[in-house]
Parts: sequence; structure tokens; C-alpha cells
Amino acid sequence: MSEPSFLGGRFPPHRILAGWLGEAGSARLLEYALAAEDRFIPTRLAAVGKGRLDSVVRHSSVLKDLGDFAVPLRRRALALQAELETDFEMPATPRNSTQMEVVAHGHGAFYRAHTDTFTGDHYTPGGRRRLTMVYYFHREPRRFTGGRLRLFDLAGGETIDVEPEHDSLLVFPSTARHEVERVSCFKGAFGDGRFSLNIWLCG
Repeated sequence: MSEPSFLGGRFPPHRILAGWLGEAGSARLLEYALAAEDRFIPTRLAAVGKGRLDSVVRHSSVLKDLGDFAVPLRRRALALQAELETDFEMPATPRNSTQMEVVAHGHGAFYRAHTDTFTGDHYTPGGRRRLTMVYYFHREPRRFTGGRLRLFDLAGGETIDVEPEHDSLLVFPSTARHEVERVSCFKGAFGDGRFSLNIWLCG
């Protein structure tokens, strides 16, 4: 794992893991996402039920069905849980449920400041999001600009910007306030955008 990025306790803890799926794994996931272009739908904001569209707050598209990728990705994410809980000084919890989705950010896409702890869904006990994992993948060389994930400090006045580097995994507590910088992808092709696999470990 990368070195701690606490900056004197002002920022929530986070880690960046380079090469999380490797060249072959990232290529397969990108191929799956591109082939599923017609199944991506506009991303909705949290609300009880199906959620709501709000282009002022969030603009992107999402794929909930990860097919044969779901089980191995879930297993790979859960294998990090204990180490992350220790590093982030979080109480240890049994391995529980996960949530996963692929999000595509094309030209003009963004997500205003938010936290991941409220989804609008009704969870069973132990089903709240605790750890957020964002895995970045895209065509190389990169065909978009922007799209950095901005983590806010605990007072909300300063930020750390994390580049969406291909085949890297960013992890932070789901309580951390963050946003996605606007993406520019001037050719406008779906496959040229910024893709992320979002995984939440719940407990």
C-alpha cells in the first residue's frame, strides 16, 4: 500500500494502490464496459426507491451489472478489509455485504461534493457503507482531461486532488467528503471517457 496521507490529521486517511488488477485484468474490465455501452443509464442521486436525476449535482452514467466480474472483484476487495481497517484506525467488523457499479464520465461529467454514507436505500443491520474503493481504468493514452477525485480536509477548507490513473485503486472511509472534477473529452466518444469501478464495503 502507499504511504499514509493524513497530513497531520487534517485529512481523512486514504490509500492508493497502483496496478490493482494488472494489465490483463484492467483490459478485460475495460472491454466489458465498452461492450456494455447500451446498458449504461444516467446516474441517479440517493433517494428512497429508484433515486432521482439532478444534473446540477451529478452527471454521469452507471452500469450495475458486472456479470462474471462481480464475484472475483468482491473477493479481491474484501481481502483488503482487515488491513484497511487497521491502517485507518477503524473498528474491525466481520466481512459483510458489498455494493459495486461501473461509472462512466464522458465530456462534461462531474459529481459535486458529497459523502457515500447515505444511499437512500433501506439496509439491514450491518449494511452501511464503511469503506469506499474507486478503481480507475480507461483507454491509453488517456483521451480525457480532468476527472480528478478531490478529497476535502476535515474542516472543509483544503483539498487533495487524486489523479484517475489507469489501473489504480483509491480507498478512503465512506464518511470522507469528496467530489469528482469535471471531465473534458472533446471527441465525445463513450470509450474515450473516464471509467471507474466503485466498490463499497459495508458493515
